[in-house]
Amino acid sequence: AIPFRLNLAGMAQFALKPAWAINYFTHEGFELPQLDEHVDMGGGTMSISRYFTEMLDPSMTWDDVAEMVKLWSGPFCLKGVMSVEDAKRAVDIGCSGIVLSNHGGRQLDGSRAAFDQLAEVVDAVGDRIDVIMDGGVQRGTHVLKALSLGAKAVGVGRYYLFPLAAAGQPGVERALEQMRVEIERGMKLMGCSSIEQLSRNNLRFR
Repeated sequence: AIPFRLNLAGMAQFALKPAWAINYFTHEGFELPQLDEHVDMGGGTMSISRYFTEMLDPSMTWDDVAEMVKLWSGPFCLKGVMSVEDAKRAVDIGCSGIVLSNHGGRQLDGSRAAFDQLAEVVDAVGDRIDVIMDGGVQRGTHVLKALSLGAKAVGVGRYYLFPLAAAGQPGVERALEQMRVEIERGMKLMGCSSIEQLSRNNLRFR
């Protein structure tokens, strides 16, 4: 009886919002083309979850990464670094950049945020490799804080994915413009006219 009541509730929502029903039946279904060769989408979300769990290969070593760097023979940025020790290894094998990221914290609940690791990693290897921070960036002041700590750039994921899902390309363009405005306004309020003027003197930690 419970599934039936839930279905009735869903049907009521469609009835109250006819535009939703029209969009549902007239637009193409949800797809992840990049996963078509790896995931049976007919299996639902559990198949996608199983794929991302199984793709974490415990047999992979630093030697494998070093071989990739060698074969690529160009700028190589390694994502997922979360410690000074790993950052130093990335330098040793010839990476030109690293991305501090805990992948949104979804795979290891309770892990430190990339921002918490940023200063110590920059102090250890920032003069030898480009350090990029990824994760949790939702506003212009987040970007300014990361750059002030020594990051060369920041990465955003959900920041553009949510507006993309809600409004397509116009949504992403609006979000990026909002980010630009926030960064510019923040720098003006800080008295900075260029990125080079951002430093740790701009920050205070409690």
